[in-house]
Amino acid sequence: MPRRDLYVDTWRALEKIAAEGRARAIGVSNFQIPHLERLMAETGTIPAVNQVELHPSLVQAPLRAFHAAHGIATEAWSPLARGQMLANPTIGTIAAKHGKSPAQVILRWHLQIGNVVIPKSVTPRRIAENIELFDFVLDAQDVAAIENLDRGKRIGPDPDQFNRA
Repeated sequence: MPRRDLYVDTWRALEKIAAEGRARAIGVSNFQIPHLERLMAETGTIPAVNQVELHPSLVQAPLRAFHAAHGIATEAWSPLARGQMLANPTIGTIAAKHGKSPAQVILRWHLQIGNVVIPKSVTPRRIAENIELFDFVLDAQDVAAIENLDRGKRIGPDPDQFNRA
């Protein structure tokens, strides 16, 4: 909630919880690079994880690079773009090439580029399918083709604009 500008104070409360041993790690959600830079400059503590919207149409390359440079794990929320990427022809071609579903291809892409990914599903068949990601590897061309789907398209709110009105 950028309008309220309380995230550094909130972070200090999380630091206290960690210092007391009540949390092994603390992290953030939807933080952009300027938010992370400010947090680190004002507190000296680097978040263990930043959970952000991330999927083939929003690959967040600069943010992921920042995370990697500072040892912050990137966790993707809505890793399948709420299913919007499942019918994408590029994803379909890669899925057919590997004999996998489009969802498996996208989830494998997340793993290969280093993201933590926890897909949401209540369907037992899909849950089982989502686990079957370790018997194939996307090649460099597959990864590049998926990265080229980036349109900077969010399906959720922009963290810089959320609750600004």
